[in-house]
Amino acid sequence: MDAKEYKKVLDAAVRAAHENHNYITEESFDDFFKPLELTDEQKRLTKEYFTGLNIKFGEWDGSGDDELTLDETDGNYLKFYLEELSELPEFAEEEKTEIIRAAIEDDDDDAKQKLINMHLSDVVDIARLYVYHGMPLEDLIGEGNIGLMMAVDLLGTVEKAEEVEGLIGKTIMDAMDAAIARDSEDRSGIDEVLERLENISKAAKELSEDLRRDVNSEELAKETGIDIEDIYEAIRITGGKIEGLVK
Repeated sequence: MDAKEYKKVLDAAVRAAHENHNYITEESFDDFFKPLELTDEQKRLTKEYFTGLNIKFGEWDGSGDDELTLDETDGNYLKFYLEELSELPEFAEEEKTEIIRAAIEDDDDDAKQKLINMHLSDVVDIARLYVYHGMPLEDLIGEGNIGLMMAVDLLGTVEKAEEVEGLIGKTIMDAMDAAIARDSEDRSGIDEVLERLENISKAAKELSEDLRRDVNSEELAKETGIDIEDIYEAIRITGGKIEGLVK
């Protein structure tokens, strides 16, 4: 199985689930992954990944997400942010229609700002779907708000007022997808550093036990083939606290 192709299909399937309120049917799942001919084990692990993102298998029943679990930081931020949003003015449906018209046809800045304010709570709702990807809720909402502003700047690309909601939702999700991709790359780099530290620590401990004494960087590099610069970097990061290894 090609890893890049799998990642591409996985991202598309997750996005489809987010667009369906974090639900995906077995049929839809199979439609996405059948061309990849996953083994039973690969299929099981993929489904576990979906479950870890709070994506459920089946049809969305139209209810809200009552199972959202937030840590104290995210929970407090969401509480205070929603309190701020509750102070924004609300508009009747006919007022919303006029605001959208003015934003599109008149390129009215005041209407555009009102349109942004009207959809700030939608950003929160979408961020709830993405929160299990590991990014702080505050960051997700911040990225979503940027996407919302970008969508309003793109109003000239829509042909009908009915297309505005779809454009806004898509652009918000695009912004969050991009942020999560960047965050995953950053964490991947961190994971590589941690793995390298773990390998160096393990090698130093095993060599020191074999020699029944602490070893230095040069000895560790010579005996294990580990790059000496990686060992120096590990010593720097840990402050020299690697069992069995002296500076």
